[in-house]
This record gives sequence, C-alpha cells and structure tokens, in this order.
Amino acid sequence: MRPLALALLLLPAAAGAQPKARLAVLDFSANGASKELASAAGGVAANELDRLGAFQVVTSEAIRSMLAFEKQRQMMGCTDAGCIAEIGGALGVDWLVSGKVTRLAAAGGAPETFTLELTLASVRKGQREGSVIETARSEAELVARVGKAAQRLVQKILAGRAGRLVVTAGEAGAVVRVDDQVKGTTPLRGPVVLPAGPHTLSVEKQGFVAFQKDVQVEAGKLAQEEVSLVPSPDFVRAYESRQRKLRAGAWISTGVAAAGLAAAVALQASASSLYGNESTPGTFLYDRRRLQEGVETENGVDLRAEAASLKSRVETRQTWSYVSGGVGGLAAIAATYFWIAGEDPQRYSGFAEPAARLDVVPLPGGAWAAVTVGF
Repeated sequence: MRPLALALLLLPAAAGAQPKARLAVLDFSANGASKELASAAGGVAANELDRLGAFQVVTSEAIRSMLAFEKQRQMMGCTDAGCIAEIGGALGVDWLVSGKVTRLAAAGGAPETFTLELTLASVRKGQREGSVIETARSEAELVARVGKAAQRLVQKILAGRAGRLVVTAGEAGAVVRVDDQVKGTTPLRGPVVLPAGPHTLSVEKQGFVAFQKDVQVEAGKLAQEEVSLVPSPDFVRAYESRQRKLRAGAWISTGVAAAGLAAAVALQASASSLYGNESTPGTFLYDRRRLQEGVETENGVDLRAEAASLKSRVETRQTWSYVSGGVGGLAAIAATYFWIAGEDPQRYSGFAEPAARLDVVPLPGGAWAAVTVGF
C-alpha cells in the first residue's frame, strides 16, 4: 500500500473576517510517471501552499492517527461527491487538493512529455471547483512549475481574503509591478488590493538598480513597503552634471534679474529727476515753463538748447529703463524655471564614487602605490 502524504492547512483570518478555510493536500497519484516524481510534486505543492503564510501544515503522521486504514485507502481514489464529503468531513476540512502526474512516452516524432493535473474540490458542495494543468518536457521542468500551479489553484480561496499593500518610493515615476503585473507609477494613488499571501514586488526606474522583494499580504490588513532605489554611477554623474548646470543657470539668471530690475528702477529715478518740476532750475519742466514765458536765456544758459538736451536724456534713460526691466523680467522667468526644474546637486552624493582611491600594486622587492583622483 502506498503511504499517504497529507497536509492539513489552516487559513488564518483577521478579526471580523470570514471563518478560517481548511484545506487538505492529498498525495499525488502517478500515471506512467514514477512514484518519486509524483511524491516530489505533491511535496512542492504542499510547501508552496504553506509558503503563502496563510496556512498551518499538519504532518502526515498526525493525519494517519486521525483516520482509520480504510479511510486512507478510500482517499487514494476519491473522486465522487459522496467520497469527497465523507473524507472531507472526517478530516474536518473545507477543501481537498489532489493531483495526478502523467508521463507520455515519445511516439510518432513527438517528444516525451509530463503533465500535472491539480484539482480543487469543495467538501461542502461535494464537487470539483477548479483545476490547473501544467505540461513540461522534463521532470525538472514539471517540478519547477508545480509551485505556480498550486498558487493558481487556490486563488479562488484567497480571492475573498484580500489585503492591501501601500508602496512608497523616494523616486517619482518608478514603475511598480506586483507578480509581474504593472500597478502604476510612483507615487501610487492609493493602496493596491491583493489576495492574501506572498507576492513579488518590483520597482524599476531607468538609471536605477531594480528593486525586488517578496512581500506578505494578510487578509483584511494593510501592508506597507518603503522602497529606496539605488542610482547607478552613470546616472549619478549625469544627474549631478545637469543639476549643477541648472543651479548655475538659476543663480546667474537670478543675478541678472536683480541687476536688470535694479537698473530699471535707477534709470527711472534718474529720468524723473531730470524731468523735474517747474520750480526746480536745471530740469526740463523748469526750462519749458521759462520758454513759455518768453525767456530764452537765463544766467547765460540757452534754455531752449538745454531743454532739448534734457528731453533727449530723459527719453534715453526711460528707454534703457524699459530695456533693463524687460531683461530683468525675462531673467526672472528663467530663474523661476531653473529653480523649479533643478534639484539639489548633492541629492545622490552618498551614492557617488569616491573622489580618490589608493591603488597599491605589489612589485618584487617592494610595492608601488598609485593614487587615482576622480572628479
């Protein structure tokens, strides 16, 4: 009699969640394949379900002590509704997982193939609820695919036991993937809803080392993962070069803006002073009033010539004031862009390559040291 390998798995539920689902994994049968391959496939499936973190594995020895020999024999070929209900009731589980490994010999030019069929049965309903079939060209390939197949098989159980995952990253625009499915770019708009269990989280951005980690999501709970992306040396050099240029442009344009606006104010003030008023000698308005009164000269000064000169100087300074103000305004716009577009050039300084290093090359009879300095 083939020994029965059985794993009883208990799905923990969060407070207030659904009742715990209990799932038993039966020993896989072999059809043309070796018993060792079927046993290995069954072990991988049970281990993968246990790795979900939502189950507690009970050893086959403990199960044998719970069931009589006849029950164990029946479980080897349990397929109909009555059998499923009887065996499931005896074990006190809600679901049964069974598997069959089939080997098809090479024939008619077709290569040898191995097939794994996993079946999920509901004890309460007494019927099959789903199945997964995997095909491989070798035993090793088949065993490698068992884990993913087991995950797909129990998705129906885990789908109603979802949790949420919050992913935060210091870098904006990084692509977030969960189980190779794109969930968006950072910053994400909200938590990602996922079935309870382990998931593979990856965050990628051009110029940075890809981040990948297995995360555990529990039913009804919120998991948080803070991602710190590491930039590549080439990215750091390009980033610092660009940001230094933007920062230099920001300071230069800020200086030009300040100088231009200051010059515009000074020129306007000078033009206003020359324009003057009718009671201040030496100003355009004073000379114009005297000319209107019929006075052509005063204190030996040709008022008409002086008024024309003052008018020209006032217009020139006003023109230059407008030019300076325009240059200052454009420079202010440029400075605003540079300050907004630019970032701290030292942001990734902690990831930069060392500025200098000491290379020591041993030579016969001594050592030769070389210092390499980087900029």
